[in-house]
Amino acid sequence: MAVCYLFANYEVQYKCEYILKKEFIEVDIDYDIEKEIETKDGIILWGNSTKFEKRDILIIDFQNKTNYLLKNAYYAGMNSTYGTPDGGCKTKFRATNYFKHRDYEKLIDLKAMPKVSGIRVYSKSINKLIGYPSLKIEKSDKEYAIKLSKEKSNRSVSINNNGIKDIAVSDDWTCNREKTGNFTIEFNGYIEITLTKRNNYTEVSSFVNELVIFMQLYFPNNFSVDKIWCMVGENYYELITNKMEVKCTERYTEKTVEVGLLEFLSGCYKKIPYRKSKTEIRNIPYIVINTSRNIEDNFLMFYRFIECYYKKQNIPNIIKRFVSYSIRNNYDSTINWTDEQIENYSQEIICLRNHYVHSGYFIKNSSLKISFEKIDGKKNPKDYTVSNLDISWIYERTKILYRITLDIIFRKMLGYDNYKFEKHF
Repeated sequence: MAVCYLFANYEVQYKCEYILKKEFIEVDIDYDIEKEIETKDGIILWGNSTKFEKRDILIIDFQNKTNYLLKNAYYAGMNSTYGTPDGGCKTKFRATNYFKHRDYEKLIDLKAMPKVSGIRVYSKSINKLIGYPSLKIEKSDKEYAIKLSKEKSNRSVSINNNGIKDIAVSDDWTCNREKTGNFTIEFNGYIEITLTKRNNYTEVSSFVNELVIFMQLYFPNNFSVDKIWCMVGENYYELITNKMEVKCTERYTEKTVEVGLLEFLSGCYKKIPYRKSKTEIRNIPYIVINTSRNIEDNFLMFYRFIECYYKKQNIPNIIKRFVSYSIRNNYDSTINWTDEQIENYSQEIICLRNHYVHSGYFIKNSSLKISFEKIDGKKNPKDYTVSNLDISWIYERTKILYRITLDIIFRKMLGYDNYKFEKHF
């Protein structure tokens, strides 16, 4: 059984049991939390308004040689048993952010608010992109030699933007010899982010999420974060925290653009910095990662992204006609639509958007009126009604907006004329 310490008080030890879940770590401690409740006239008053202080909890698991420091763990229930030899009180706590280290003294050394100077993000997909820098194989007539370098062979690029000094890619390895005599070598590729100044550990997830977005643009549906290491002082600690998830695919996926990983990431950090951005950049993850299951929501998201981007350009002759302009300049250039077709598609998209915003998603009688700008205050003869409007009709217009948003991201924002982003909303 593991032991725990509360509130950085290492003089008092409690027995505990813990379980790791995807969203949090949960620990049951032989601790009576009722002692923390103030009494009135010798009576403990406990109700719905009773609040317990969040706390740091150190878990030392000697048997499994693993130790955890839970940050701001919160009360999650208690269980009391009386009248039996094993009776007593157990209090349950949960934490979504916690550090992990084999040496519990390193966890004790952490301050109440650890400051992070570097973040190392591990993912199995990294070795698919950079190979195995720490591995060298030499062949000859007499031997086949596998050499594993203990020295880091980092390739890095300077960023100096939005709180990031530079980024590097490399890998490390572990080698295990089994009782059967077989050797197992595991390579772990990573991307390391060096910060321009130390940040609170609570900011780590925002840096990781930004990287996940950029990796999704570069290597769609392949990048999942295996673990996160943080440099605090002179030591690395594993940090478990909430992060953006990508649904990875088993099938082979190509890179979106034909440039190296560091070159692509450098462009992203400088041209579309996600953290602290207040522009259309904030919508990118909802376009390439977390698209809605509802086609109407996707339609509005894509429309809003395009509108925000082009209106921010502040080009007078584009602001009011950004939909038709984006179809001409950001949609599939191999499709030769006439001016009339482009005008009709544009107005259909605008009218559908207006209907969703002002009247909701229900379309009465599956009919949508397509109204053009009035002429001298009178109805435009180009007006018409789309009858028998179905999901396929909506999907086709949504797909037009989706292809436009991707072209804006890759060609307009990042500067890549040739790209192949393989993910469907």
